[in-house]
Amino acid sequence: MKFCPNCGAELKPEAKFCAACGTPIAVAPPPAQHAPPPQVNYQQQEPVYEQAKEATNAFTDAISGKTNLIQRVINIITKPKQEWQVIASEQPNTMKLIGGYALILALIPAISAFIGFGIIGQYSYAILSVGIMQGIMQLFSAVISVYLLTFVIDMLAPSFDSEKNFGRSMQLAVYSNTAMWIAGILLIFPRIGWLGMLVGGVYSIYLLAIGVPVLKRTPHEKVIGYTALIIIATFLILVILQAILLVILGLLIFGSVSRFGL
Repeated sequence: MKFCPNCGAELKPEAKFCAACGTPIAVAPPPAQHAPPPQVNYQQQEPVYEQAKEATNAFTDAISGKTNLIQRVINIITKPKQEWQVIASEQPNTMKLIGGYALILALIPAISAFIGFGIIGQYSYAILSVGIMQGIMQLFSAVISVYLLTFVIDMLAPSFDSEKNFGRSMQLAVYSNTAMWIAGILLIFPRIGWLGMLVGGVYSIYLLAIGVPVLKRTPHEKVIGYTALIIIATFLILVILQAILLVILGLLIFGSVSRFGL
C-alpha cells in the first residue's frame, strides 16, 4: 500500500500522481536485467594443435628460404654482440624458435652422426644400428636440451637480478647453441667429431655469456656467475638425459636387430 508523501492520501499501486493534491509520485526503476553469460565456443582448436601447426609452418618457411635463417646463423657466429641486440628487438615466439631454427640446425649433428656411425662407421658390427641410435639421440638431445636450458635460465634469473621471461630465455637458449649445432657436421668423421663438438660447445658458452646481459638484463658483475651456474646445471641434467636415452634406444634398436638378424 502506497501513500502520498504530501497529503498522506492512499494511492493506487500504479499511480503516478496523487488524486487528492496532484503531487507527482516517483516510480521505482525496474530491477536491473543481467546479461546472459556468454556462450562458450567448444569448437575452438586446441592450443597444442595450434602450436604444432605454427612450428610446422615455421619449419617449412625456413626450409624453403622464406626466413633469414642462414643470415642469422652467420651473424650470431661472426658478430654476436651486434646480433644479440637485433634479437633483443624481436618479439620471441616459442614455436618459431623451435620449428624454424632449433629443429633445423639440430638436424646437422643428427644426420652427420648417422652418416659417421652408420655408413662410414668405426665399428666392425651393427654399424647401421649404431648410426640410427646416434642420429636419434643427437636430435632428441638437441631439442630437449633447448627446453632444459630455457627452464634453467628462467628459473635462475631472479637469483642474479635478471629478468624472468620465458620467451627471452628461449631466445638465449636457442641462438647460443648455434655454434655447437654447426660444429656437429664433423660427426661425419667419428674419430674427430666429438672434438669439433667440444670446440663448438665452448663457443656456444661464449655466445651465452654475451647474450645474458642483453636479453636477461643481467648486471655485468653477475654475468659470469649466472652463466657458470646455467652451464653446470644444464650439463648435469643433460648427462642424465643422454644416459637414459642411450639405454632406451639401445634396448629398442639392438633388440630389433637381434630379432630380425640384421
